[in-house]
Amino acid sequence: MNREAVVMRVSPKVVRWLWASAVVGGLALALGGVLQPQRLWPNLLLLGFLSVGFGLGGLLLIAFRDLTGARWNDSFRCVREAMASALPWTAPVLAVILIAGLSSYPWSQASTLAEETDWFKRWWLEPEFFTTRTISYLAIWVGFAVSMAWASRREAAHDGPTRTSIRLSAAFLVVFSLTFWLASADWIMSLEPTWYSTVFGVYNFGGVLLSAQAAVTLLTVWLRQRGPLRNVVTRDQLHDLGTLLLSFSCFWMYIWFCQYMLIWYTNIPEETSHYASRIHGLWAPLFYANIAINWAIPFAVLLPRASKESAGILVKVSLLVLVGRWLDVYLMILPSTSGDAPAIGLCEIGAMGLIVGALGLVFLHALRKSLQFSPVEPSRHADDTPVSAEARR
Repeated sequence: MNREAVVMRVSPKVVRWLWASAVVGGLALALGGVLQPQRLWPNLLLLGFLSVGFGLGGLLLIAFRDLTGARWNDSFRCVREAMASALPWTAPVLAVILIAGLSSYPWSQASTLAEETDWFKRWWLEPEFFTTRTISYLAIWVGFAVSMAWASRREAAHDGPTRTSIRLSAAFLVVFSLTFWLASADWIMSLEPTWYSTVFGVYNFGGVLLSAQAAVTLLTVWLRQRGPLRNVVTRDQLHDLGTLLLSFSCFWMYIWFCQYMLIWYTNIPEETSHYASRIHGLWAPLFYANIAINWAIPFAVLLPRASKESAGILVKVSLLVLVGRWLDVYLMILPSTSGDAPAIGLCEIGAMGLIVGALGLVFLHALRKSLQFSPVEPSRHADDTPVSAEARR
């Protein structure tokens, strides 16, 4: 297949903006930690969890592509590879945040844990065991990220998934389903050690998948308009990206409703405590905004076919969903750690600026490397005329 090398050129203004966002965000986060130290660690946890989710989302989409054999999105495979390449950078940061912040978890006080939880939770949440599991999860994910990125780049020479890449993707999905489920419970759910939900791991999986698709859609459209994918991505491919974004948004809402409905119906105090603190008082507007941002608005906007083919609409919806993912994780962490009322201050703004700037710089660096090893194929339909399903295959 005819492929051509692409030189990645990014406006210096974009790079300067990302550096400014990372530096100013880091300084704001540090200053916020001095002024409001009780809000520093929760926001660091939020930052680390979102950053690792960005890389894991890229791996998930690589695995899905390899196992399904979907060739329509080969032209922007470099975007998924670059996202996955962020994981070796973000995983050590999250490990430091979690290990350094062990004392911030309620169960770190042995006496309190003994009074409020059963023997299994006391054993499972032993600090040494918690630290071992944390390092193991992150090390396994980084190993898959390095291996799968290498295997994905080899596909350019074989015109499709290799046997190695298919096996790695299958193994990753099996390992990820178990480790991410446990990691979500360890890192986030254990902030409320007396609360539990068997759907929580799947719910976080839905959030990672939705935000990853939003990031891929946003970055693909950006590269199509300004970068190396200008003559590669067609209107039909934009439609497919929008369809997946709509589908994953509905999947996220389905899991959200499953968790909420079952807890509301059974009305057991140990389960309802999580929602009781979030649907009352000043947290309530954010609680309902989470549903609107992650599902209601994307659902209404992306239903028409024309919306899914509009680059401008896809960018706006993708940005909204990424903000929604931040809000979703914010509601998982902050009500359990920072009192009865939400607050958006230096810590929150700084964490958001830092994650946008740092991940943006890592992504651009990884994208240049990915394009070097996996040049793209020029589209025969660069004029955006609709392409049949048979032609796309």
